[in-house]
Amino acid sequence: MEALWSVWFFIVGAVLASFGGVVGYRLPKGMKVLGLERSQCDHCERKLHWYELFPILSFLAARGKCRTCQERIPLLYTMVEIITGALYAFSYIKYGFSVELLLACSLVLLCAIIAVSDLLYFIISDKVSILFFIWFLVLQVFFEYRGWVDAVAGSLIGFLFLLLLAILSKGGIGGGDIKLMGVLGLVLGFQGAFYTLMIASVFGLIVGITGLLMKKFTRKTAIPFGPYLALGAILTFYCQGEILSLYIQ
Repeated sequence: MEALWSVWFFIVGAVLASFGGVVGYRLPKGMKVLGLERSQCDHCERKLHWYELFPILSFLAARGKCRTCQERIPLLYTMVEIITGALYAFSYIKYGFSVELLLACSLVLLCAIIAVSDLLYFIISDKVSILFFIWFLVLQVFFEYRGWVDAVAGSLIGFLFLLLLAILSKGGIGGGDIKLMGVLGLVLGFQGAFYTLMIASVFGLIVGITGLLMKKFTRKTAIPFGPYLALGAILTFYCQGEILSLYIQ
């Protein structure tokens, strides 16, 4: 039975990630997320049929190419679907049916949406951040998954730290990253916000230095920070105890 539930959560995660990819793709372009407007090929703009919209399976069936123009379908969406599905299944295995499972699934979906939008357009939608902030606040009110002082401190410290960094760097940090950190801090608390920023900074620095050494980047190349914040938040949520022990050592 546990295996069946794990598979079910993987499917749910992949489906929600597919919808999240649509949100991350359409919102920055000012397109409607809900409605009768069907998805289309980015190259030939052919409207996709219903059987071409199954997460992961449709990509594999089409061999990663549009059936009409034969252009490559971006692998980003499918990778996000696979990772989100795997994290949903892992969350069920780790937490069972609990408020932690609800928090984990919500956090992963948020990270999936902002990863797509930030990687594609260097934009993290305010609408997405506000919606999830309200959702996590509602969960906090009903379940009090974290002490109120810790939740408020995490949100404020995360928000204000990146705001200060943006001021000092004269725009080096985007407004979307600042607001996103306020949302993540509400979920993760003060200590979790600190770990998230630390992990995101380390991975961002590694990628930046590697890009410079390989001459893929210049000192003026813009690098989206949202995906690194998402990575830091997910690692912190699942492994905060282990990160604390490692940090102390």
